[in-house]
Amino acid sequence: MKFRKATLKDARGIANVLVKSYNIKDLKEGSNVFKNEIKKFHNYIVAANGEIAGIVTWVVHGLPKHRLCELDRIAVLPEYRGKGIAKKLFDTLIKDAKAHYKKNNSKLRKLYLLTHADNKRAHKFYEKLGFKHETTLREHYYKNKDEFVYSMFFY
Repeated sequence: MKFRKATLKDARGIANVLVKSYNIKDLKEGSNVFKNEIKKFHNYIVAANGEIAGIVTWVVHGLPKHRLCELDRIAVLPEYRGKGIAKKLFDTLIKDAKAHYKKNNSKLRKLYLLTHADNKRAHKFYEKLGFKHETTLREHYYKNKDEFVYSMFFY
């Protein structure tokens, strides 16, 4: 397996991951989502057996002095789940985010994420990584569907 920074050439493969892992209706929508995000987000993929098997996306928030970033998305194709790929994608994000702050003579302070309140599998995964449930956002993205905020601090 190969982990690397995503490029626009990866749009179709990433779209496939998004369709199979998120509320994305088709490859066209998935490709458009990625093409919009690549302009402002940090995106890494893992390739396996000639296809994109997973993606992790993160973004800096606030001012540099806040030392804050968000794990926007982590997704692995169903057939590759349970093999440690998501953990390796997460480790890639941490390494990249720390390097981002280091080159600016700073240190990452906090990483946070939002996940659907009913996504128990994701909660278990994030808690295993060391995230703590911080709060609940009522009907944040969808009516009658809450989001959990998970955070991890680096002191």
